[in-house]
Amino acid sequence: MVDSSNSRPLALPDTDRWVEIGRIGRPHGIKGQLHVQLHNPNSPLWRPGLVVRAWKAGAPAQPLRVLDLRHSGADYVVTFEGLPDRSATEPLIHCLLQVAEDDLPARQDDEIYLHELLGAAVHDAETDVQVGTIKGFIETNQLVLDIALLAGGSALVPAQSDAVVALGRERGKVVVAHIEDWRST
Repeated sequence: MVDSSNSRPLALPDTDRWVEIGRIGRPHGIKGQLHVQLHNPNSPLWRPGLVVRAWKAGAPAQPLRVLDLRHSGADYVVTFEGLPDRSATEPLIHCLLQVAEDDLPARQDDEIYLHELLGAAVHDAETDVQVGTIKGFIETNQLVLDIALLAGGSALVPAQSDAVVALGRERGKVVVAHIEDWRST
């Protein structure tokens, strides 16, 4: 636990580059705790003292400081500073949790953050011709790339080795095998 009695005031970094790192779910009990789905629960980013931005459409962003977190089933139960009871957590249900891009942990040379792939050119593995761009991601039991095809329509491609041949090895480029097999519209 972090001692919040002498912690500095909450302030969000002055940036317009925010990266989603989790989502707030339902309240846990009556003591102001929340269930949170973390996109990468193994990240060293998740620790007491972390300041995140809670955001949802139609509401202003709110800074939150993590006081404590523990594993609970598929989620984590997180205690945030300044949320003394269940009623204080209600406005935060279904908020996205974001962190300033500059606060992300350093990555290895062979790693890439998903948000860096948004807008990346998608190339056909056989011809190396650009066939589309990454417009988003869908989370199921595996990551699925949502690709806007240049010829019109879209393709949903699972991020697995037989479908995605190269994922960001060249900055801004994704190589997909058999793109027509994945066309959805």
